[in-house]
Amino acid sequence: MNILCVAAHPDDIEILCAGTLIRYVNEGHQVTMAVFTSGNMGDAVIDPEKLGRIREEESRAAAALIGAKLIWGNVMDEHVFPDREQRRLMIDILREADPDIIFTHSPSDYHPDHRYVGQLVFDAYFQKGLPHIPDQRLPACRFGHAQVYFMDNLGGIGFQPTEYVDISAVFETKKKMLACHKSQFEAMQQLASTDLFEMIEVQARFRGMAAGCRYAEGFTRLDAFQRGLTKRVLP
Repeated sequence: MNILCVAAHPDDIEILCAGTLIRYVNEGHQVTMAVFTSGNMGDAVIDPEKLGRIREEESRAAAALIGAKLIWGNVMDEHVFPDREQRRLMIDILREADPDIIFTHSPSDYHPDHRYVGQLVFDAYFQKGLPHIPDQRLPACRFGHAQVYFMDNLGGIGFQPTEYVDISAVFETKKKMLACHKSQFEAMQQLASTDLFEMIEVQARFRGMAAGCRYAEGFTRLDAFQRGLTKRVLP
């Protein structure tokens, strides 16, 4: 299967979905990580243009660690909007990955960039397979059969998973992927008093407790017209 995770910022995937993606890779599936913005506002000191380059390098290193493909959207951080231009970009991201399964942000997430990326995925989903959408860079891919899963919110706040993936065996690799994002360690301490490794440990343990395993990631599936599911597709 073709597995696509679309996130707003560099490190969002590593925090919320990396364990699941690693399991898909280990099972022989093709995994694509799409980062919609450059994350160039993620530091109070570093120049945004320089930071954007740094964060792209970090994301490429994390993807390479597990043999995943990276799509770099390069939209300005904190400037995601569900407008026509950004929808066109999202359509091309979906067409490039031609996914069977899509992971993205929940509609209840705290961050507007996260929420709008999730909305853009939902809005572009139908159009990715229509051949006559104007001004698209890539040709249409397979028409609307992919399943869409919403990732957990940071801290699990306002999100109740309906499906879980046991990531106990791959949690150390998830941490190695997050460790590629060195630019954010001090920045998150300064901006949000947050230790990223402690955060993913606590959240994965909490979701693991609910799922009956050591570490887990939680998801909900988008239920919409002609997207009913008759079998489990998560690893």
